[in-house]
Amino acid sequence: MRDIPTSPRIIEIKHNLRVRRLKFSILFFALFIFLIGGFSYFSQDKHVTLEKLEITGTHIINQSDIEDEVLKDISGKYLHLFSRSNSFIYPHRQIYNNLLLNFPRIEKLSVYRDNLKTLHISLVERTGSSLYCGNDIPTNKEDIGENCYFINNDGFIFDKAPYFSGNVYFKYYMTLENNPVNPLAKQMMNIDSFHKLSRFIDGISSIGFKPVYMTVGSNGTNSLYLNHGENYTTPRIIFNKDNDLDIIKDNLALSMGKKEFADEINSKYNTLLYIDLTFKNKVLYKFQ
Repeated sequence: MRDIPTSPRIIEIKHNLRVRRLKFSILFFALFIFLIGGFSYFSQDKHVTLEKLEITGTHIINQSDIEDEVLKDISGKYLHLFSRSNSFIYPHRQIYNNLLLNFPRIEKLSVYRDNLKTLHISLVERTGSSLYCGNDIPTNKEDIGENCYFINNDGFIFDKAPYFSGNVYFKYYMTLENNPVNPLAKQMMNIDSFHKLSRFIDGISSIGFKPVYMTVGSNGTNSLYLNHGENYTTPRIIFNKDNDLDIIKDNLALSMGKKEFADEINSKYNTLLYIDLTFKNKVLYKFQ
């Protein structure tokens, strides 16, 4: 096979083309480095750096804890180049998600800025309507009220509760699904079931009783404990998981509407052991 001679002109053109490509590559790389350096420098400019944090809506949550979490998210740099506190590229989604994750008491949250130097954290805290206090009623009465958690109106466990003596809040005792070691940020039960149960408890209160805590049994039998004096019996209303709560509540209301029944319950209340509503059309009761 014979070599085809290449003219000097063609060789020169190819050489010049390679030189131009090399110069263009070097220029492009230099421009890229210049732009990256410029953006990196600009990202740290004090005129576009978040320096002020305004937090509104906290009542129980400690503001300093919110501030620490946000400052942790905006400290440092992306890729060791771009400041995370830059008001144009600050990690909005990360801040939002981390606050919801680390502070379950937050029900509503807004993260926004109204200028180049101030970041606003606006939140609404969940309100505790009752308490979740573990799997079982403590054997030692002095421990009742310890290790409780606030739950909202949907049965969501959102914060550790301080100790409350007496019956300041209604308490639930039940084993949660999967029996977690830490119940925080867990749903106590299905939302619809919790709403029905809450309406039932409110209905029992409207009849004239004062429910103070409840046990949800794993065997399907629930006990709603009523207010009682010291050294007296601990009366409870017994019902099953599968009972129609509206029907059994109405049955009790009808019974309490009968003078003979109501007088006996009221006059012997301190020795009342239970009122059994597990039967659809019957109200059974027993005294000590």
